[in-house]
Amino acid sequence: MRNFLSIIKREFRLFFSNKIMLGLYLGGPVLYGLLFGYVYNKGKLTDLPIVIVDKDNSSTSAALIDMLSETDMLQVKEVRRQPVDADRLFMNGGVYAVVNIPYQFEADIMRGAYPELNTYINNANLMPANYVSRAVMTAVGTLNVIKTRMAGKQAEAFHLNLFRLYNPASNYFFFIWPSYLGIILQSVVMVVLALSFASEQETNSLPGLYRQSSHSVPLLLLGKLIPYLLLSVILLGVYGIYFYLFRQPYPGHLFPVLLVSFIFVAANCFIGVSAGLLFRSQLKSLQFLIILSMPVYISSGFSWPYEQGGWAARLFSGIFPFMPFVNGFRILLIEHGSLSDIKDYLQLQLIQLAMYFMIACLLLRWNVAGRRKER
Repeated sequence: MRNFLSIIKREFRLFFSNKIMLGLYLGGPVLYGLLFGYVYNKGKLTDLPIVIVDKDNSSTSAALIDMLSETDMLQVKEVRRQPVDADRLFMNGGVYAVVNIPYQFEADIMRGAYPELNTYINNANLMPANYVSRAVMTAVGTLNVIKTRMAGKQAEAFHLNLFRLYNPASNYFFFIWPSYLGIILQSVVMVVLALSFASEQETNSLPGLYRQSSHSVPLLLLGKLIPYLLLSVILLGVYGIYFYLFRQPYPGHLFPVLLVSFIFVAANCFIGVSAGLLFRSQLKSLQFLIILSMPVYISSGFSWPYEQGGWAARLFSGIFPFMPFVNGFRILLIEHGSLSDIKDYLQLQLIQLAMYFMIACLLLRWNVAGRRKER
């Protein structure tokens, strides 16, 4: 027991003496989480600038301009009477849409000629483009109903009630919050553990630690991991503070969130250990994990639905802990689910945890045995 505690103390000393590891593991999640929160704290896009070309200059066109101006998503940057170069406005004017109100717009409505209202939207960035499209459609639809009823016609053949559940305000920050916190935590955990074990490889200190841990690979592995698991609890506590700081609702069930988060951290610890043991170099293991992070995030199914990906992408994402964690966490946080609602994701997490634990143990035993033979 004394030897085991000495391994833990040694790992703490190693961690706090290495400025890179210290900065990555503690500074990275804290600073990146804070930066992310302030970037997306607004949650919804508002005051997106648009330009209106009003060739009609009538009371109806003025009413439409007022409706577009009153929408919190839009900001009417300018109203012009002559045609404009939409391409130039999009590229150099910071404008997201150009709404063209045609000549004799009001007169054509009164005559029942069904005039066309052409709107050009900059779709280069899908996020603001969707907000602008929705706001323009709402304003135009409202005016359309008013004018139709004033003409004594039936406004609509049927009425649609649309209810948005789970994030009804379409708050982007609330939606993206779990995935960003998860990818930050995953990256720093894997990298720091890889650096720790790669440095042990470079100094050839693993055989001595193996003897100190009574020739037990799991005990050696646990002794080096305990400091990081304890520090991860602090990081999760900081993330909890961020929920309060950025006024995000807490999960309805706290224990399931802590459970899936702890399994996620532990599995990524074993991936980092495996990378450090496999490459035996801090630089090579770091390069490997950096290359790995982006495909893991893209294929996770958090933004683009997992079921819509090809079989190769689904197989790839199912190997790594980020996919079951981030999808299960979303159900717990946004949809207020419980453990029974994410049992499939939880089972996959446990399978991954066991698999990476065995891989880390095998690689550690193989490296220790190889170092002893070299001697």
